[in-house]
Amino acid sequence: MSLLTDISKIGIKAGDDENAIHQKQFVVYEGILMSMGGLMWGTIVLFLNFKFQSIVPYGYIVLTFFNLLYFAKSKNFSIVRDFQTAISLLLPFVFQWVLGGFHASGGVMLWAMLAVAASLSYQNVKSSLFWLVLYLVLTILTGVFDHVFIDWIKPNTPLNVSMILYTLNIVVISAIIFALLIFYVLRNNTFLLLKKTHLLLVQSEKMAALGQLSAGIAHEVNTPLGAIKSSAEESSKAFGEILVDFVWLTQALSDKEKDMFVEFVATSNPSTQTLSTIEEREIKKKLRGRFEELGISNSRFIADRLVQVGIYEVTPALERIAQQEHFEKLMMIVYNILNQQRSNQTIQLAVDKASRIVKALKTYLHSSAKDEEETINLRDNLETVLTIYHNRLKQGIQVIKNYDEVPDIMGHPDQLNQVWTNLIVNATQAMDNKGILTIGLKNEGDFVMVSIKDTGKGIPKDIQDKIFEPFFTTKTSGEGSGLGLDIIKRILDEHNATISFQSAEGEGTTFFIKLPINLKTT
Repeated sequence: MSLLTDISKIGIKAGDDENAIHQKQFVVYEGILMSMGGLMWGTIVLFLNFKFQSIVPYGYIVLTFFNLLYFAKSKNFSIVRDFQTAISLLLPFVFQWVLGGFHASGGVMLWAMLAVAASLSYQNVKSSLFWLVLYLVLTILTGVFDHVFIDWIKPNTPLNVSMILYTLNIVVISAIIFALLIFYVLRNNTFLLLKKTHLLLVQSEKMAALGQLSAGIAHEVNTPLGAIKSSAEESSKAFGEILVDFVWLTQALSDKEKDMFVEFVATSNPSTQTLSTIEEREIKKKLRGRFEELGISNSRFIADRLVQVGIYEVTPALERIAQQEHFEKLMMIVYNILNQQRSNQTIQLAVDKASRIVKALKTYLHSSAKDEEETINLRDNLETVLTIYHNRLKQGIQVIKNYDEVPDIMGHPDQLNQVWTNLIVNATQAMDNKGILTIGLKNEGDFVMVSIKDTGKGIPKDIQDKIFEPFFTTKTSGEGSGLGLDIIKRILDEHNATISFQSAEGEGTTFFIKLPINLKTT
């Protein structure tokens, strides 16, 4: 049992996901099973007194042994995978040739089918097609030149022996293919179950994060709702007064005075500039002084009202109205009209803000029902998380955004949302909610680089190689599960993306996420 456990761990390194582990195990099991076939064939041909020919099956065993030994030491999966597939495909053909052709060997080239079938489990379809084409080419050439091998070797294998070899090859190969198929099916079922569990874990992390932010999100939504309510009440009150005042205006003013009033209202351009207390005081003082020069009574009250609706200077049109008998009454009508306009603008801004928050929440919580990739605008993807966390960030963190123009990518936006969420939360906690958070987005050839930098405590050197391990955490019990960075790593592995970091104690940490532009998840 211990030997089987050791064999199953050959080539596996820390950080490998379940898919990578199963692919590596498949290559190892394929090599071992075909080596058993090599042992069987080597024994058979030695029994038949074909010493030279036995070099091929025994040679396969030796090559497989050194290949797996190299795999155990180097962990270089791509080289080991391709070498094992190549010898598993080529040596059965060579063995058939040196035995004297198809009939003499019992069609031993059929063993090469195992290499093609097995490659589907640990390589992509394009690579497997290459091995299939090579198998077909070798099969055709072997058939065409079969008489050459017969003439060269001159085998004298009896018919009954050939039939035994045919039967043996078909039975053993079928059994091995069946065993590998069972492994593949079980592996796929396990992988799908793990993937489903992983997605549920990602969603659970989302909900946990939202639970912690619920008070802040409620505040973010209540603020624009309060502004909408206040502005609507103010607008409704102003509208009622305007109706009464318009009746008075049509009766009390001459046609010329009406034209002057309409001209002023139409040409006035209220300022939307936010004033400091000192600036507001200075503007009111200036308006009040000018009204006093024009002999306007109650100038303080009128100046205050005009500044409230964005009128900061006395224009010629305003001076002409100031000469009228009902100036104060007209200014209150102007105040109500412009105040209603300003209330409408406030409502629009508040609706836009609330809409952004609701949209961000909807996008953040979105989980595609189909396991299909979508087009992702990484800028919008990052902004979704920043919007959700705005109330938390604004308490003491300055956010700097260094966004370059980058192309859209393909992937799962809800999963990438979780990546940014975990990294941003970790950054805010590392800074004790006070510091500078810098988000970078730039194009690097065939990749898009996202960087998230904090000015926090940094990661101690003695734990830097452990931070992506599941359940590893430096937080006190109950504050963290230790799964945040592990989830990030698994999501990015699935997206064929990479994550790295630079950290200095006392200076902060920067995480770098490198995403392929032509992103295809596995």
